[in-house]
Amino acid sequence: FKAGAAIMATLLDDVPMFIRASQWINEAKEGVFWIGDANGDYLLCLFVFAISVIIYTAYGGFRAVVWTDVMQGLVMAVGVVILLILTLSQVGGIGNATKQLAEMTTPDFGTGVIERTSSKEAISLKRGDWVATDAGGVARLEEATNLASESAASGETKILILTTPSDIEKARPSAVSGVSARINSREPYVQGAGEKGVFLTTPGPDRDKISGFLPVFLAMSYFFFWNFSGAGQPSYMVRQMAFKDTITLRRSIMLVSVYFSLIYFPLVVIFTSARILLPGMEIHADRIMPEMATHVTTAAGMPWLAGLLIAAPFAAVMSSVDSFLILVSSGVVRDIYQQSINPNATEKQIKTLSYTVTVVMGVLAVLAVLKPPQFLQTLIVFASGGLGAAFIMTIVLGLYWKRMTAAAAVASMISGSLTILVLYFIGWLKNGKFDEYNLLGLHPFIWSLIVTSIAIVAVSLLGKTPNEKLVEKYFGSRD
Repeated sequence: FKAGAAIMATLLDDVPMFIRASQWINEAKEGVFWIGDANGDYLLCLFVFAISVIIYTAYGGFRAVVWTDVMQGLVMAVGVVILLILTLSQVGGIGNATKQLAEMTTPDFGTGVIERTSSKEAISLKRGDWVATDAGGVARLEEATNLASESAASGETKILILTTPSDIEKARPSAVSGVSARINSREPYVQGAGEKGVFLTTPGPDRDKISGFLPVFLAMSYFFFWNFSGAGQPSYMVRQMAFKDTITLRRSIMLVSVYFSLIYFPLVVIFTSARILLPGMEIHADRIMPEMATHVTTAAGMPWLAGLLIAAPFAAVMSSVDSFLILVSSGVVRDIYQQSINPNATEKQIKTLSYTVTVVMGVLAVLAVLKPPQFLQTLIVFASGGLGAAFIMTIVLGLYWKRMTAAAAVASMISGSLTILVLYFIGWLKNGKFDEYNLLGLHPFIWSLIVTSIAIVAVSLLGKTPNEKLVEKYFGSRD
């Protein structure tokens, strides 16, 4: 939901009616619990996007989700290929992009006061606007601010201050005339500040951690994380159960492997190049894909193509959201209500409950992201890690170890989930924000695999042996 809102906000950024509505929401939400810190444009787009996806998922069901996912996958593939070609042509190739990155330094976060340099009319500045600084540089607003008529300066506001000369010259023509920023404070990156080439060497710069963006052990953790956590995602399992036969399943595995290989490498190149083409995107990094699509198509003289390119990330977001909603709905309705509570439920009852659960879960998801973490990636890693921690070892050992028991499966899911939650809670206490705690430099997902494996083996060996008929049914020879 957060990603969908960010993409919509980029699309509507220059629409006067959208700007006025966002400003009204910004004023109305001041002091409101939970949403007071969110931006008006984000809240408006969040509600519109959420309503659209919830409605088509609730009334379309699993078939609608599957077919939209197929079309969205095609749009993603075409969009990424076109975006890669346009991006490389504008940065001068990978070699030239690497040389430019080697000269870059990290920006500074800070605070400042926006002052008039001319005119006494009321001025409204949006989040993301560029302003010249009193030190001769350029800064970008992290939040919207207003100067009332006759007022000489605004209140203190958060800004992002560029430090790379080429970035400063690139952003200077976009600076709003008639105002400048007087810098009150600067907060350099904890790791990598002022160092050229920091974006090309490990562990990479980080605003908060002295260990850097991706230390060696954490990089190793992510290698296992992204390769194996997907196997534990319930949304993938639902699709696997929908295949008509094992031949189709095998073919899909091969196709998906090729598809993701062709998608992810271009995305790395595109987003790395985005630092060159679009300086200052640290203030809303989650909008980089639609911003890049708009920028490169406009620069290439084909602004009409931006719609197709922006459809690619939008397709990815909708695919993820509708899969989550349909998964939870089917789990509650089929696995809990129909199996355990009301086995004789009519089709009308099941349909009504499915609609209700889908809408309720959609609303709860929206409430959760009314106050999201800074980066969408934080939520993705947490959700993927949590689901993988709960299910992956349960599935693997359930399929290949005949001694595993139902009690062990429950113990695995509980212990895996608790491991992730505890380590994230420690990270929140330590860092003052939603973040993981990497014990011994390893991601919580790795620790959850260890804990769940121990839990499964211990509970299975200490409990009763599985029913012989069940063991024979699933593990016996088939002549």
